[in-house]
Amino acid sequence: MHVMISTAAASTRRAAVAVLATLFAPIFMVILDVFIVNVAAPSLRTELHASAGEVQWVVAAYVLTYAVSLITGGRLGDLYGRRRVFRVGVAAFTVTSALCAAAPSPTVLVLARLLQGVGGALMWPQVLAIIQVEFAPAERPRAFGIQGLVQGLAAVSGQIIGGALITLDAFGLGWRWVFLINLPVGLAAFVAAAHLLPESRADGVRRLDFGGVALATLALLLVVFPAIDGRSLGWPVWLSGALALAPLAAVSFVTLERRVAARGDSPLVRLSLFEQRGFRVGVLAAVALYNVVSFFLLLSIYLQDGLGMSAIDSGLAFTPLAVAFASASILGPRASERVRAQLPHAGAALAAAGLLTTLLAVQTAGVRPALALLIPAMVPVGAGMGLAIPSLINLVLRTVPIADAGAASGMLTTSQQVGNVLGVAIVGSIFFAELGARSGTGPYGDAFSLGLAVQAGLALLAAALVFRARVRTSAVERAAAAEPLPAPAAPRPPRHGRAALGPRRLPLVGRGEHAAHPAAWPHRFDAAVARPEHRPATRRSKPAQPGPRRPAPCD
Repeated sequence: MHVMISTAAASTRRAAVAVLATLFAPIFMVILDVFIVNVAAPSLRTELHASAGEVQWVVAAYVLTYAVSLITGGRLGDLYGRRRVFRVGVAAFTVTSALCAAAPSPTVLVLARLLQGVGGALMWPQVLAIIQVEFAPAERPRAFGIQGLVQGLAAVSGQIIGGALITLDAFGLGWRWVFLINLPVGLAAFVAAAHLLPESRADGVRRLDFGGVALATLALLLVVFPAIDGRSLGWPVWLSGALALAPLAAVSFVTLERRVAARGDSPLVRLSLFEQRGFRVGVLAAVALYNVVSFFLLLSIYLQDGLGMSAIDSGLAFTPLAVAFASASILGPRASERVRAQLPHAGAALAAAGLLTTLLAVQTAGVRPALALLIPAMVPVGAGMGLAIPSLINLVLRTVPIADAGAASGMLTTSQQVGNVLGVAIVGSIFFAELGARSGTGPYGDAFSLGLAVQAGLALLAAALVFRARVRTSAVERAAAAEPLPAPAAPRPPRHGRAALGPRRLPLVGRGEHAAHPAAWPHRFDAAVARPEHRPATRRSKPAQPGPRRPAPCD
């Protein structure tokens, strides 16, 4: 019996590893493409004859459509199936990467980047939703930790991989390799997803809320577009007016969503999610925490323009930061549950401390030997973000009903991207305002130091918000655990498409309403394997005969 259980557990763990690899490989490319194009900017100007404004739009177009499409992408997964929408996103991202590589002019490249951002937005929310639906609560922190590792490695390795590809210049393709590298990964993920990923969808979502899509997209555009191009355009009146209209569009969106819900239809975002203080404050904390991500942009500018380092050398200077981020992302989920509960705000506070030590290192010496102080000072920033980001994702999503997993994931990823864009806009404006027309190591160090001080304040704000969200979420879970467990729902007939992994089933919870109830969660994966009667029936199972529930056997 023990051998059979061990074999089943090993098989299930292998299936879980395969699922995570399928999910995270294309996501690595999505994040990589935000950063790798920065390295290709000089080649775009010389080989594609792009102007400075066109190069900026090659970078900004991708971020723009990616940020504004995430909520819609999450809801499409709830409606049409998360595996299906994930594969559509992978296919769109792969095809548009090929279009980017084949672009004959800057205009075509910008248009292809706009479409590429939409493909990324279709993929990303499905990753969080599939983890939320398919993995048991005890396993999710590890999955989110691996996700944090993937994000950090993609962000930090963008300059190294991009610089190496352009320097090698295989077959004389130059900058086009930064897009061609996506093709084999996308093709492999598209094929693997059809065989390895289970399908799931929200039963209560009947059709897409097109009015909500339009208003949500408009509200996000009115925030993201000015944040991206405001400084470069000199903040003209019309752009400032667009930003001022964003709250009106947001209020209109909320009003429409309430009306849609009141008449019994399916809103794009179920506003009842924000009645959970943990979710509401956690989303705000994500906006504040992701403002700190602009640190990587300012550091790159400081290293290259202030200290005169090459793109590859500055990328290598990020290596200790990447190692700290990766180590924290992996080690954090291995801690006890009590320690993991402290990680979001502790990690944000550690990142703030690292930003302040980096500021001190920059001010201590303004010449190249300062790297001996600068690199160790940055390590707490990477470690803090590695602890905070995966645990924050788990904190925000763990109380979300399974039926809203896609929409909630879309909201969370949108808040992350909005925070990132606002951080670049706000902290970047402060940096360049302080720098002015000056040049040299000293002026760049002063501007970088001012930006670091602002980012440290934002990290402390995120720590305070996350602490409040954690306290409230823990109280909600304790209250829910004290309630009696609802009777299991009657099995439903299977839908078209594969609904589960069958014999390769992961350490999952069921998709019925009672599966989201904390009292129904298995506390250990081994218990889920050893006591299959505690698992909800999959859609492939035969209907169970009605009768009293059997008590759990004693260990």
